[in-house]
Order: sequence, then structure tokens, then C-alpha cells
Amino acid sequence: MIGAGRASSTRQYQVLSTTTITSTGAQSATIPAGTVYVEVELWGAGGGGAGRMQAGGGRSITYYGQGGGGGGAYSKKKYQTNNMQASDTLNFTVGAAGAGGAVNSSGAAGGDTTLDTHKRGGTTIQSFSVTAGGGAGAVACTTLCSTAAGGAASGGDTNTTGGIGAGGGGAGTDGQDGGDGANGGAGGAGGTSTPLNVAAQDGTAPGGGGGGARGASMIGISNAGGNGADGKVVVKAYG
Repeated sequence: MIGAGRASSTRQYQVLSTTTITSTGAQSATIPAGTVYVEVELWGAGGGGAGRMQAGGGRSITYYGQGGGGGGAYSKKKYQTNNMQASDTLNFTVGAAGAGGAVNSSGAAGGDTTLDTHKRGGTTIQSFSVTAGGGAGAVACTTLCSTAAGGAASGGDTNTTGGIGAGGGGAGTDGQDGGDGANGGAGGAGGTSTPLNVAAQDGTAPGGGGGGARGASMIGISNAGGNGADGKVVVKAYG
């Protein structure tokens, strides 16, 4: 009929499934029947805190507090395609935590978490470039230690950088905190020398950076930096 308007769709899509992946390395999520689109969230892994630095020897050893590792980034992506079938898979790489440094050693960087491909059997339907980067490991030093950068995110509809790990350094100082994972876990607290000797703490999943070691040496208390936390993926299928 002339002048009649086209009816607009009022359909509200429902969540068909939610898949949470916390194991690291190559992983996949299966797309259920009836899926119209998927929403993917990625968290990069946190970097490790630096281990206690020491210089000199004998009774003239000086101990230096250290910095925390950077937090992992966050990325969120909506993926919609007409070519989506039951039992297709979305394939990921989930970043592993950066290890805290041993005495006189820097922390390791956290691994990137990436959305890699949409596959059907052995056939690639779509390749992606969506990354939630891992946080940098804290660099061990004596004074004026640099901060550890948070991971960078790219390729998503939302991209958030991870928190910065605080720089350490200075004789007898406390360790510094790791950076928070973006939209994720908290950074680990730095080790303290006073009033109680406390070891550096690990970051909280997903993506928290490890705390830095304190500038003191105590028997039975770890002098290593805290470990970062692993990355993570959450996939929601809507239909």
C-alpha cells in the first residue's frame, strides 16, 4: 500500500551459551546452533615483578626494593556473519602469566591473548587481528627504576590498556605494586620490609601484574618478585 512504512524488527536476542576460558595457550570455543552473533572478551596476562637486587658483599651488602609488573590489556569484539553454523569454532591464544624475577633478575612479560580464527573443521572462515596484550615485566635495578608498561589492546570494538606497574629502586625500600589488569584482576602488592617482612604478592586473575620484591633479606621469606596472573577469554553466543 502506498505510504505504508516497513515494520521495524523488535526481536531481542538471547544468550545461548557462555564459554569462559582460563587455560593458557591454544584454545577454542564451539558455536551453538542458532547463533546470530558472538561477543568476545579478551584479557592479556600480567607481567612479573622484579626480584630483590643486591650489591656488595660480606657485611656491606645493600638490598634494593623493586617495581611491579604491568597489567594485561582488555579487548571486546562483536562478531556477526551470515556464515556461522553449529559446531564451528572460534580459536584463541590465551596469554600465560609472566613469572616474577629471582634475586637480581627482572620479571617476565605476560603473554598476549588473541582472537585468531573462525573455523569449520579444518577450513578457516575468518581470520582476526584482535589482541589484548600482556603487561611488561618489571626491570630489576638499583635506583630510579622505570615503570612497567601495561599491555596494549587492538582490533576490538573496545580496547583498554592495562595498568602500569610502579617503578621501584632505592636501598632498603619496599617493593612496589603491580599494575591492575584492564577490567580484570588487581595487581599484586609489593613486598614490605617494615613493620613486618612480607614477600611480594602475585597478581590476581585475569591480568594483574606481580608485585616487586622488598629491599631486605629475611630467612624463610621469598626475595623473588610476584608472578603476574594469566589471561582469560569469555565468549557469549546470541541467537
